[in-house]
Amino acid sequence: MMRFVAQAVLLVLAVSCGTGKPTPITRSFEGKPLFAPDLGSRPVTWLQAEVDAALAKWRLDPSEISAVWVGRRLAFRYLFPDAVKWFTDALGTYPNSYRLRRHLGHRLLTLREVDGAIEVLTEARELAQEHPNRLEPDGASGPSGEPRGTTHGNIDYHLAFAHYLRAEYDRAAELWRECLEHWARNDDARVAALHWLHTSLVRAGRTEDAAKVLAHSIDPADIIEKFAFFELVQLYRGDVDVEILLAREQRSASVDYGVARYLIAQGNVERGEALLDALSERPGWTAFGVLAAEADVARRKGLTVPPPRPESNPAVQ
Repeated sequence: MMRFVAQAVLLVLAVSCGTGKPTPITRSFEGKPLFAPDLGSRPVTWLQAEVDAALAKWRLDPSEISAVWVGRRLAFRYLFPDAVKWFTDALGTYPNSYRLRRHLGHRLLTLREVDGAIEVLTEARELAQEHPNRLEPDGASGPSGEPRGTTHGNIDYHLAFAHYLRAEYDRAAELWRECLEHWARNDDARVAALHWLHTSLVRAGRTEDAAKVLAHSIDPADIIEKFAFFELVQLYRGDVDVEILLAREQRSASVDYGVARYLIAQGNVERGEALLDALSERPGWTAFGVLAAEADVARRKGLTVPPPRPESNPAVQ
């Protein structure tokens, strides 16, 4: 515990002082440097205050949950390598924590460390089997003010996405089906899993299975956050025209990725790939739609996804 405390104190100083010249947080699947976005002084001050508060709470109550929240707040502050280090060190104190592994896996994905994410999320899944599926508090509450995701669902969702990035579409589909049929407690969770399940089945060449899963009932009245995924499911069902979605000037990364894959599946490869190219260059590189587009574009260019990474500091090598 004392080693963990000492590292926490050092981390407080590092996070609070700031650095001079910007350095890449990580690199894309094509090797391009990815930098933290410029949030402006006020958001950074607010996010930093939340980091400081989480660290203060952890010092008073050095529990597993307190440790989880320090790592989460670091990630919300865009200090992803710090968050990964925090979660990793915390596992030295709480070695059987599936919660720490769930969030560590998420942030390894953010850093494009797909193989590491699969390893820790697989461990999380195994460790979580003996525990009930609980609602997982959000970092920022949605419109309902209540969490919409669960710990088991988020473990399988992120693990599925990691396999998807590795082009292991059958395994990804299997896990997203688990999310859809066993872990989802509301239609926000169901529609997100349904979108990715359908996309994975199409990419696996299982078009009949992909069509069948669209029969899952989704209540639009229960969608309060995942509107993008609901629109995509409507697109796959033939209830929305693709041109209506493309006509919007402001589109989320989720919508653009889903539309791109839909266009490609419909035979409009050139248009779909152009959308993927543009999406892979977006500044909001933490979005899963951007990660997926990056992986697709890199693989199309003959690159290995995930690429081999140096053992030390993958962001700047």
